[in-house]
Amino acid sequence: MGAGPVLSLIGIVLATAVVGPALLQREARAARTLADEASERAQLWQDRASAQADAHARFMRELDHELKNPLQAIKTAFADLEETDGLTESIQTARGQVDRLRTLSARLRQIASVTSERIAPEPVDLHELVQDAVELARAAVPGSADRVHLVVQQIPWRPAPVQADRELLSHAIYNLLDNALKYSPEEQLVEVRLREDGTTASIEVADAGCGIDPDDLPHVMEELFRSDRAQSVEGSGLGLALANRVAAAHGGQLEVRSRPGEGTVATLRLPLGGG
Repeated sequence: MGAGPVLSLIGIVLATAVVGPALLQREARAARTLADEASERAQLWQDRASAQADAHARFMRELDHELKNPLQAIKTAFADLEETDGLTESIQTARGQVDRLRTLSARLRQIASVTSERIAPEPVDLHELVQDAVELARAAVPGSADRVHLVVQQIPWRPAPVQADRELLSHAIYNLLDNALKYSPEEQLVEVRLREDGTTASIEVADAGCGIDPDDLPHVMEELFRSDRAQSVEGSGLGLALANRVAAAHGGQLEVRSRPGEGTVATLRLPLGGG
């Protein structure tokens, strides 16, 4: 090999040694810039989502406040009418609708108030809590005394206690039971299953009811959403929304699986040892 090719090769090596690190540094700076931009964009979306959630909660609280006085005035007016004209069927129906609106308004406020900052956690025995919710549902829903079957993991151990707001969690479980009993035939059993996997406790409420259409399933935890299949059953469309908020406030989640015409399984998962 002559001197020319050797010098060319040396030049290439030297150029690579000099330019290579500069190129790497430029690529590293570009990568850092992209990472910073992605982080800023993610933070922006997170801030927007948080602001929307705060605005949504504020709207529901204000809605309850704005409705409370007019509804009370209407109820008082019906009471006055009842004194003068007697309890007619129309007055009775209207009073029932006013009471329904007052309950709906109060539940909207309750959902808005459920946040991780506002819960009052304490050690909760899930077996005891679920059993109490089952007994409450059996007593509250006509004809359900023998319909609810509770299955609790016993081997090799029972589910450990969780840190939770007892009242809120009990209300969430009751809502799941109430839904299952309402949307399934009176002769069908509802099964409640309590188990844990070492990190998470799960409470499943399973029914053999009408089920939920796949197109409706992503929306069932939205406030006031009611599917076409649910229109024939009296309800507010808030039970799953509340249960979902309670699960999230405890660091858990609510999952709903369903098959139209076969039934639905709602699973409330909670972290063990903390909330």
